[in-house]
Amino acid sequence: MLLSAHELGLGFGTAEPLLQDIELHLAEGQRLLICGATGSGKTTLMMALAGIIPQISPIAHLSGRVALDGQDVTAMSRDDLFLRVGYVAQSAEDQLWDLSVEDVIAFPLENRAMPRDEIRARVRFLMEHLELTELAGRRVLSLSGGERRMVVLAAALAPRPRLLVLDEPTTGLDPAARQRLCRALQQAAEDVAGLIVAEQDPAHLAPIMDSLSLISGGALSPAVPLAPALDRPALWHDAGLLAPRKAPGRPAHPAPGKELMRIDGLRTRLTRASGRPVLDGASLSLGAGEVLGIIGRNGAGKSTLMKSALGLLPVAAGEITLDGQAAQGWTTARRARHIAYVPQSMRQILFHMTVLEEVEFAASMGQGDGNSAAVLARYGLEGMGDSNPFALSARQQGQLGLACAEASGASIAIVDEPLLARDLEGRNLLDTFLARMTGQGRAVMLVSHDLELIDDVASRLALVGDGHILYDGPVAPGWASPAFAALGWPAPYAPAREPAA
Repeated sequence: MLLSAHELGLGFGTAEPLLQDIELHLAEGQRLLICGATGSGKTTLMMALAGIIPQISPIAHLSGRVALDGQDVTAMSRDDLFLRVGYVAQSAEDQLWDLSVEDVIAFPLENRAMPRDEIRARVRFLMEHLELTELAGRRVLSLSGGERRMVVLAAALAPRPRLLVLDEPTTGLDPAARQRLCRALQQAAEDVAGLIVAEQDPAHLAPIMDSLSLISGGALSPAVPLAPALDRPALWHDAGLLAPRKAPGRPAHPAPGKELMRIDGLRTRLTRASGRPVLDGASLSLGAGEVLGIIGRNGAGKSTLMKSALGLLPVAAGEITLDGQAAQGWTTARRARHIAYVPQSMRQILFHMTVLEEVEFAASMGQGDGNSAAVLARYGLEGMGDSNPFALSARQQGQLGLACAEASGASIAIVDEPLLARDLEGRNLLDTFLARMTGQGRAVMLVSHDLELIDDVASRLALVGDGHILYDGPVAPGWASPAFAALGWPAPYAPAREPAA
């Protein structure tokens, strides 16, 4: 047995352990996918299976045993353990320094005093194997999120570990980056004796993994074959997860009402390295009751479009109309009375000392809901009004963002990559927000790489690329449009393909 856990319990000093009586058995050659809702304990379990808990990160409660090749990981030396285990954290930035790509990959080998010629050969092999040669010489902090994650993966593989453990490797990646990462994982899986991946979204990893365990209620289910489990919706719902396969059909959306925002011929001052404006002649409108899904490649201009509408970036030409009024000369503060903003990381915009003060400030910006306590309860934050916003989890900060956007009374909300929507509880909260916004004659611009989310909730689709809006229309025809086909992405809910060799 390559890896085993017996009666494993993990907790942070609360009355009940986070995980208890965990049993896991990973045979050589097995590729195990572990899925669970946000907060279920996936990251904690991954750290324990990799030996990071307790070798590097102590924990208040630890019981049971984790063994690698029959050896208790707590009794192994760190050097021996991490020579045999490669680990990639959910936040790749936690494993990076401001070094070149080659130096990051070489670091674990240099740390073990490997001869320089062997280090160079191993780094070269991994960069070719994982499609990283185009990044040669780049500083890792200048790379995209997906590129950083693959560099960390290469560094984890550098010492030739027997076991590879990855925590939510596809989170926040666009479809192209996800496809590239899956190809890299397919290659990596052939070089290790065993692979364990924690994820919320199993569909994209299905061609790589062979077995599945689910975390729910502090317990880990026995492993079952992955492929047939994908077609068992109740299995996923019982674990608090969205089913990876959706029944045909899309909910009907009413026709949009009065126009709330119009962007005409937008050209940005922000330019690309070539000197071309990031957006040049982009036009878009948003009507009452609409949920507009915005997609596009990384760097296509989605963030530039959002920031231009919010007044955070200057524009060179074009018109922006909000609630029927020309907004070109408006301050950012005045635009904020018409457009609420929920960024991917709420830490960017939090500044009050309590959660309640954040919501009350949002409500003071416009014609918002004066019952701040009720708004907090609606988004799962009941009883947390006196908490410091910076003490909340990232998930709770996302919930606070929805609460503030609703409370603001702004006619439009821009929601950027709502990662909380990846499990059932989070999706229900987002659905509540969208229903209340559209039901009140307001509108939402939803920017996301999660095509399944866009397919589920958007009433209209817009694709940004080449400085323009390349497609603007109904959602279903959008997935069959030439503009979407040019991206080379799979349509939402399409069966995952084997990664190309």
